[in-house]
Amino acid sequence: MTWEPTDEQRRIIDHDPDGCARVLAGPGTGKSATVIQLLLRLAEHGGSKSRLLTFTRAATNELKEKVAQHAEVLDPPSTVHSFAISTLIANPDVTTLPRPIRIADDWEWQNLIREHFKDLLGCGVRIVDRARSEMASAWMSLDEDEDPDLPEEVRNRFAGEWEQHRLKFGYSLLSELPFRLLNALEDHADLQVGDFSFLVVDEYQDLNQCDLSLLKQLTYRGVSLMGVGDDDQSIYSFRRAHPTGIRRFLADDYPGASDYSLSISQRCATSVLEWARSVIEGLPGRGARPRLTPAPHCLPGEARYLQFRSGPREIAGVTRLVEWLIQSKGVAPEDIAVLYRGDNNRTWSGPLGEGLTGRGIPVIRPGEIDEILGESSNRRLLALARVAAHRADSLAWWTLLDQTSGIGNVVRDHFYDRACEERTTFAAQLLADHAAGYPSLAAGARARVSAVVTNALELLEDIQTEGADLGAAGWGTWLAGKADGLGGCEVRFKDLLIELDGFTDRGEGLGRFLGQLQRIGKDLRSGRAAGSVRLMTMGASKGLTVRAAIVVGVEDGIIPHPEADEAEERRLLYVAMTRSTEFLYVTWASNRTGPTARTGRPNVGRGRDRCRFLIHGSVRSEDGDTYVESLS
Repeated sequence: MTWEPTDEQRRIIDHDPDGCARVLAGPGTGKSATVIQLLLRLAEHGGSKSRLLTFTRAATNELKEKVAQHAEVLDPPSTVHSFAISTLIANPDVTTLPRPIRIADDWEWQNLIREHFKDLLGCGVRIVDRARSEMASAWMSLDEDEDPDLPEEVRNRFAGEWEQHRLKFGYSLLSELPFRLLNALEDHADLQVGDFSFLVVDEYQDLNQCDLSLLKQLTYRGVSLMGVGDDDQSIYSFRRAHPTGIRRFLADDYPGASDYSLSISQRCATSVLEWARSVIEGLPGRGARPRLTPAPHCLPGEARYLQFRSGPREIAGVTRLVEWLIQSKGVAPEDIAVLYRGDNNRTWSGPLGEGLTGRGIPVIRPGEIDEILGESSNRRLLALARVAAHRADSLAWWTLLDQTSGIGNVVRDHFYDRACEERTTFAAQLLADHAAGYPSLAAGARARVSAVVTNALELLEDIQTEGADLGAAGWGTWLAGKADGLGGCEVRFKDLLIELDGFTDRGEGLGRFLGQLQRIGKDLRSGRAAGSVRLMTMGASKGLTVRAAIVVGVEDGIIPHPEADEAEERRLLYVAMTRSTEFLYVTWASNRTGPTARTGRPNVGRGRDRCRFLIHGSVRSEDGDTYVESLS
């Protein structure tokens, strides 16, 4: 079927790329298809060279699939963070980041770096986390907002130890990359950013002040900017994003820019959209904008707010709903998503997963990636691959030592202190001492450390990553094929490695591939997985489209969360509700015991109230057990 753009979409497709523009696009309004048509028009008519960025890798992967159909004329999109990495790599002399750029993943922060800082500072890990969060907040907001609960002496000591520690172990944090690129752009007028003069940035509402300032610097170099997003879907305040960014685009940041809107939802069922509108239009202080309306082809759909008498009955009811959708309505499992506010210690995904798999319904969840990457044999293989890619990878060598029984913090501190004394890195000092026979280590530690290093070097002796023959596959398939010879790993880790080949650029090298495992893996688990129901947080669902969405635990004290900004909580619920094209079920329990009773505001065994955002909506609460029993 030939795609026929609406009048709104046509105006965007015809935009003059010599000027900046804002596009306010509601959920399901076809923004991706519209932007791609704009870029195609520019490419086919020899217009401005274009670049497409977005915030999340999930959104990037969705765009990649659509852009791939026009690969001969359009470059693949990337995230803001990937753009920062590639630009910094292309300009190696403009930043003090350790080289090669090596991003520490969550496991390395939690199990290695944070634990070491705890000992260096003589405090608990929570204080270390607060110090890191304050530092990251400054990178993102560009303001020195001090945490009142962080002791000043810890703040000062952390800053000093941080600069030394990252140099000794050669790592950076993902959240600092846009900040470092911003600094480089401000300091180096001749910095090379790439061959493009028109930049489209999707999910603009998710950008923080640092991201916005970075984009502003690009416009100083003659780049025209189109920001595409929806302030109603701004839900990333944890990284200092705020809807103000897209709201001030015209008046403050880019005066004279064109203003477009997309207000016809091509996705949401009419009943779903009416209900979701009542939530977002009830947001106090929300500015005027075109009302989101369904396209003529949208289905009537079904929207229900179901009350259950207890948490276990809610889980049982959701399980039965999923089973009915699959068996009676012909909804494919991958077209069903079960969403929750948060999932600390698998509070929701645990019982939901057990209930669904107990009925023979496979599930998939983004949180599984952290479990895979934290399993000991998988972590060891990942560390060996890191050493194969870069022999002096200090975090990888530290991991191999950490994963070996009998090697503890005393050995870690020994090589770290030696590296500081000799003005070298942890890996360089470890390998130098290995060559010298570890003269300053105690006999027992010497034997254990020597065994680890010797074994790793022997395993990697014949493995070459430069010019490696990848065949028709990529680095994931290559590493999965080497796994057994390197000590083995879980089958699910091999499967993940191979799966990632379809979403990474083999030309970027093994190190870059390994650096994207965690982020891309989580995005893939958030995306479509054949034959499996997705269990995920409401925040992770942004950008998702499914036939059926079931949003659980939507009651006062959980939504809105008592410690969160209420306006953002309303936007979060709106995002979750607008994932569905046909079926939307929102559930709550009037009484909870067990783990789910401690989510949000702890309230064990006492009465609960429906979500205040849904009291005045078009859908009234009804008895969930009665509804489920009526299904045939």
